[in-house]
Amino acid sequence: MESRRGSRGKGLEPRVSTSTESRQKGQEVVDRSRELCSAGEWLWSSEPMRWRRVFSGCVDQVQAARGFASYLFAGTGREDDVAIVVAELATNAVRHSKSGEGHGWFGLELTLAEVSYIAVTDQGGGRIPTVQFPQPGEEPAMGGRGLLLVSELAIATGIYGSPRVGHTVWADVELRGNNAGSRNRSVTLVV
Repeated sequence: MESRRGSRGKGLEPRVSTSTESRQKGQEVVDRSRELCSAGEWLWSSEPMRWRRVFSGCVDQVQAARGFASYLFAGTGREDDVAIVVAELATNAVRHSKSGEGHGWFGLELTLAEVSYIAVTDQGGGRIPTVQFPQPGEEPAMGGRGLLLVSELAIATGIYGSPRVGHTVWADVELRGNNAGSRNRSVTLVV
């Protein structure tokens, strides 16, 4: 059985192989020539780290989701931007879908990589989420601009699903180097 630790060839388990002679006897041979990786190599392997968590559809859980994401992305230089993206997407799930009703819930998926994937899944029932762009000369509205803000912080955004089965709204946020998207953009957050 090969280890599933990516292209480094190091894993937590020694590689198990079956030689021709051993196969005839039904025995496996353990190849101990591969060394075990260190904790740092395992933690920072080439595979992205991914987390999935479900939150109750209550308004206070938006802050919990935001804090969870901020904690996981601490030290990346984009933890505040990731927290804003999570808060906006989770708020929309609670306010505009069945997630905010009764025993509703929303799901959060985060992938930490050079381009990180951030997604919130709701329970549907609402309208299809869309980015609302301000009209020229229009004053910024008190609400309805969350997805616009998300699109300005991300390098790509999208949605899949339907009002019947639920939507997943996602954003890709670049973590590479110092070219964080929000640092180069003029974004007005109306609170």
